[in-house]
Amino acid sequence: MASAAGRPGPAQRPTPAVVELWKHYLCCSDVPVPRISVIFSLEELKDVEKDCAIYVGRMERVARHSSVSKEEKAVVDYFFVELNLGAHFEALRHFLLMEDGEFAQSLSDLLFEKLGAGQTPGELLSPLVLNSVLSKALQYSLHGDSPHAANLSFALKFLPETFAPNAPDVLSCLELRYKVSSAPWRGRWGSPRDAAVLSPPPWQVDWPLNIVVTEGCLSRYGGIFSFLLQLKLMMWTLKDLQLFKHEMQHFVKVTQGYIANQILHVSWCEFQAKLASVGDLEEIQRAHAEYLHKAVFRGLLTEKAAPVMNVIHSVFSLVLKFRSQLISQPWGPAGGPRGPEHPNFALMQQSYSAFKYYSHFLFKVVSKLVNRGYQPHLEDFLLRINFNNYYQDA
Repeated sequence: MASAAGRPGPAQRPTPAVVELWKHYLCCSDVPVPRISVIFSLEELKDVEKDCAIYVGRMERVARHSSVSKEEKAVVDYFFVELNLGAHFEALRHFLLMEDGEFAQSLSDLLFEKLGAGQTPGELLSPLVLNSVLSKALQYSLHGDSPHAANLSFALKFLPETFAPNAPDVLSCLELRYKVSSAPWRGRWGSPRDAAVLSPPPWQVDWPLNIVVTEGCLSRYGGIFSFLLQLKLMMWTLKDLQLFKHEMQHFVKVTQGYIANQILHVSWCEFQAKLASVGDLEEIQRAHAEYLHKAVFRGLLTEKAAPVMNVIHSVFSLVLKFRSQLISQPWGPAGGPRGPEHPNFALMQQSYSAFKYYSHFLFKVVSKLVNRGYQPHLEDFLLRINFNNYYQDA
């Protein structure tokens, strides 16, 4: 380009629009670059090359992310659609977390009636009896006809010599197990599995479901089931008592309601919300592990909550002791205006006084934990047990 005097003038500097046009052709187009009567300096060409490299790198990352996202979505769909993972979560909730009330009530009543009848461990914990109890409980269950109900079976952790009297965890030797499988397990309905009941195998989880539902997860489910069974034993113990039973029954019902609300509803709803937004298999695994962690934590089944759980177990032991004192001797004939009297009435009064002491002590401990900001979920427990300010006014 020439100046007005006819001499060669300085090179025309490229405008920003021209630079962007060059970037487009250099980075994204296979069309021949048109001749443009501009001259780039070496520094400007290096800047254009650098910008193109950054642009191409971004495009490659977007392409890789799009490909990975599709693969991860395919894996998530495979677990929930092909392997029916959601149905396994629901089955574990129905049976091991006792969300199915008819199943839980029938199962516990059948076990405790045989226990109360004085059956020995060898009689009650035999494969024939346990399989019969489970089959009858599933007949009453709202979900007994589901294909995953066939994955349930009883197993013994150990065979006690005798059942300890007045022990809340008298059936801690017994486990209800669930086989996580892509197909129903028909062993319980087919040939007898006596050896499996007496010598239980480890938790059985088929691959690849064991990536999400690990043996450790199923062990936590078993721990929650064991504690829920203790609560059922307390309710069964108190249902036929007349003296002092209302306060004891209130305490046990409150504890049972708190556990059911925090595990079956609050933790489950949070878990379902997390599952609705998962993007890959690792997120499913984390969501399930977090769900179980919250269930165990809110159920006071962690090591840090052991002091609180020890107080609850002491209360449970007193409830069982109270019933033993009641049924150990018959009521005496009416000897005065107060009507029939019980020979163990004084002992029952002592047990009731000890129950009141421990229940009030538990209320104070939980109140301090809540006031200090520890375990805020215990506010639900305080609201339930002290709804009419009974413990606060005492």
